[in-house]
Amino acid sequence: MKRFYAILVFATAFMVAGCAISPRRLPGGGSGGGGTPGTGGELYVSTPNSILRFSNAESSNGNVTPTATITSPTLSAPQHMIVDTNADRLYVANTGGKSILIFDNASTLTGSTLPTRAISGSNTGFVNPIDVAVDTTNDLLYVADGTTIFLFASASTINGNVPPTSTINMGITIGGLLLDVTNNQLYVTDPADNAVDRLDSASTQTVVGIVGGAIAGANTGLSQPRGVALDTSNQLIVANSAAPVSITVYTNASAATGNIAPIANISGSSTNLQSPQQIVLNSNVLNGELYVVDSVSGRVLIYTNISTTTGNLAPARILFGSNTGLVGNQINGIALDPSR
Repeated sequence: MKRFYAILVFATAFMVAGCAISPRRLPGGGSGGGGTPGTGGELYVSTPNSILRFSNAESSNGNVTPTATITSPTLSAPQHMIVDTNADRLYVANTGGKSILIFDNASTLTGSTLPTRAISGSNTGFVNPIDVAVDTTNDLLYVADGTTIFLFASASTINGNVPPTSTINMGITIGGLLLDVTNNQLYVTDPADNAVDRLDSASTQTVVGIVGGAIAGANTGLSQPRGVALDTSNQLIVANSAAPVSITVYTNASAATGNIAPIANISGSSTNLQSPQQIVLNSNVLNGELYVVDSVSGRVLIYTNISTTTGNLAPARILFGSNTGLVGNQINGIALDPSR
């Protein structure tokens, strides 16, 4: 697959200077840092025709029943999700419906519910949307679809058959997204090439994705990377979905590039990892409490001290069993709101 690296001549051609940068991070599923574990939190997990919501996510363990099952006539094979915790708003990559569904007051929803808004139609360019990232400071929405990233303005109010404000062609089949709002950087996983690409000046990129740095090579331990997260120490956490399945951690994410080894590699039989997909960090917990949706096993795996541990780490908690509604090979997306 072709890769594009940022040099001055390309940056001048394809990017506009002077982008606004937020004072905080909103990765594609949350950031790590501060506080201690609580007993609250709302956890969302996508299934082929519903979204399961688990309350008390920070303490739930075992064969627990979801607090709510959100269904909708427009839900069709939803994949990755992200929650805007300030607005209690859930964005869903609705792959089967070629749309992005947006649910306001997400923590209160149950049963058959129409989305508050939906981005769909021929003008959107959607063919196979699989992941979303939100910049709540600049009110931007990023959508990963096949080899393309679509960028939409007015994320908090957008609705209907709206064309993107810009289209970024990556030349790779995208596995997942992570947005670092503070540094205006977008991380893109590349399962086919076992790489994670970083787009600098993300909010002003257009036409061809200019890769400022790529973690790639035999030393990285990357193996069909999918989900990705970022902690407050600027460490990049990646879920690798193919053998040897693992969670790998890389330091200095905003500048990392090349064939670098991870500072931590969580793998082995005790991890319970079979095919990790989307991941999310709990921003209320020190040292990185990581939630992992494992597609093959139909489990949500929760690890503590993710930023400081390596090796055959067993999850601290597992959501699994007939009461949970989680079924093997039928879950892919996860989102966490630790503020509720």
